[in-house]
Amino acid sequence: MLVGLQKPDVQLTIGGEHPPPAQNVCGRVDVAGKTIVPGLWDNHAHLHQIEWIPTYLAAGVTSVRDMGSEWPLLVAMRNAIRSRKINGPNLFFAGLVDGPGPQGFGEFSAATPDEGRAIARRYHQMGFEMIKIYLALAPDVTAAICDEAHKQGMTCTGHVPTSMDLHAAIDSGMDQIAHFPVRGDLTSDSGKKQLAHFVAKKTIFDPTASWGEIGGKSAQEPMQNIQPVMQHLPAPLLQNRVAGLGQAQVDTATAHARLARTLANLKAAHDAGVPLITGTDEGIPAFSVYREIELYAKAGFTNMEALQAATSVSATAMRVANDVGTIEKGKRADLLVLDANPLENISNIRSVRFVMKDGKMFESAALWTAAGFKP
Repeated sequence: MLVGLQKPDVQLTIGGEHPPPAQNVCGRVDVAGKTIVPGLWDNHAHLHQIEWIPTYLAAGVTSVRDMGSEWPLLVAMRNAIRSRKINGPNLFFAGLVDGPGPQGFGEFSAATPDEGRAIARRYHQMGFEMIKIYLALAPDVTAAICDEAHKQGMTCTGHVPTSMDLHAAIDSGMDQIAHFPVRGDLTSDSGKKQLAHFVAKKTIFDPTASWGEIGGKSAQEPMQNIQPVMQHLPAPLLQNRVAGLGQAQVDTATAHARLARTLANLKAAHDAGVPLITGTDEGIPAFSVYREIELYAKAGFTNMEALQAATSVSATAMRVANDVGTIEKGKRADLLVLDANPLENISNIRSVRFVMKDGKMFESAALWTAAGFKP
């Protein structure tokens, strides 16, 4: 039984007739034998192309956090979606701030605590929910930015500055950390002390395990082994980006061993109660969300836990669990209709037939086509 749909444009029923093919499906949809799950999250995206809006929606990713792209484009995208001029996922933004000088990255840099506070306030005025800390920030500036962000009701995420270690960054006020930059074996005594610190500080990680897998993939291993989607990609994306990914000069066995160590640490963190949320650092846009979920299951999460990392745990981490993340009464009607059950095989998360966003239902294949992909 499906509950919690707020005035949907389409009714999901067991039995009945299929509507004619259309991008925006109206009427009744027969979902007998199919599986319905909440919309997915990518908590570490880079929306530097307008094509990623229908791409994410086609994959069933109904909520996306950008972690540092051109802010005028981001604001325009979100305004268009919120005003219903275009269809797209819920967008959340982490405004990037770095230190000054040749090592600084992005538009906004802060050399002093006062400069950092001013930038945090500016992002808040632009409607950003978070600040993204970057590598060249000094410790006192990092602390000031986090403090000001918290005063503005924002959270801080991002990279650990090179002037600090992971635990100092957390103590300075960072609520979340990108890329899971832990050292050593988290199942060891020293590792367990690290985990205790994360739990005590309620630190959330978006590990981007799928990005780490691609980046560390041996040049000897075909990308198709990791992402069996090459035939679906637009030629420019395949030729200009994907073809250059995963060219590490290591043998396949070494690459797999490194990934296994990462996944073991993710499982240790999960078992200790550290929240882990799905993020991709773009990777192969949208498809990498599927792979992130699969890697959590490969790490030893149950299939349900892997799905929750991409749904309810993500929504809680982003402070919108009252609105999305589960299918229940009073929440936004963001959900997926799958042809197969991911609790039986986690890779069934790739079998998206329909996507519902804000009560509107779309055929996934039509959205893929609109984005230039091959369904």
